[in-house]
Amino acid sequence: MEAAIQYILYFAVLVILAVPLGRFMAHIMDGEHTFLSPVIAPVERGVYRLLRIDAAEQMGCRRYLASVLVFSGIGLVALVALQALQSFLPGNPQHLPGVSWDLSFNTAASFVTNTNWQSYSGETTLSYLVQFMGLTVQNFLSAGTGIAVMFALIRGFRQVKEQGLGSFWVDLTRTVLYVLIPLNLVFGICLAAGGVVSNFQPAQKAELVEPVAVQPNADGGWSVIDGAQIEGDTVKVDG
Repeated sequence: MEAAIQYILYFAVLVILAVPLGRFMAHIMDGEHTFLSPVIAPVERGVYRLLRIDAAEQMGCRRYLASVLVFSGIGLVALVALQALQSFLPGNPQHLPGVSWDLSFNTAASFVTNTNWQSYSGETTLSYLVQFMGLTVQNFLSAGTGIAVMFALIRGFRQVKEQGLGSFWVDLTRTVLYVLIPLNLVFGICLAAGGVVSNFQPAQKAELVEPVAVQPNADGGWSVIDGAQIEGDTVKVDG
């Protein structure tokens, strides 16, 4: 019952936010003024000047697609390199070795395409640097790329007689600055307020107050081993 209530609440919040958030994003992508503009617009203009982006450029479908592929390709190569070379990079207090090329490519391809599928334990495979400079960055950029492509598709249907789908670089910049960063800032504050641990210390090994030894059952479950003596990582059973 509790799970059903959670699903209902999640769906209700999603539906309630769909209209205002959708309108907000539409205003942003059309370059209109929003309540965040006084704070973020100067940053947006600074990004355009720094990267020499023409905010008024109208790309055709081929140029827009090429921009998406080149940007994603650079992100893929950079993320593979970060993982493979993590043993030589800072931000690795646990001295984790470099990730194998196949796992590096699989992870990079997954995060660059915003799939975020992981076949490893992040705490024992990737360093802090790779996680926040590689995976977290792609969480923003790949999501921003997907949203930008979605709006380009919408413009393609809406502006049948007009030339251009907008600029991929402008769409990506606006999505990240006006939507993804503010939302994640709010969620991050909530997590920090809830006591979620976030530091650069090596992983800590927690000692249980009352450790128990368990063994697998035939039905796939677990059962406690009575009379087991636990000394560190060693379990001794009489008989």
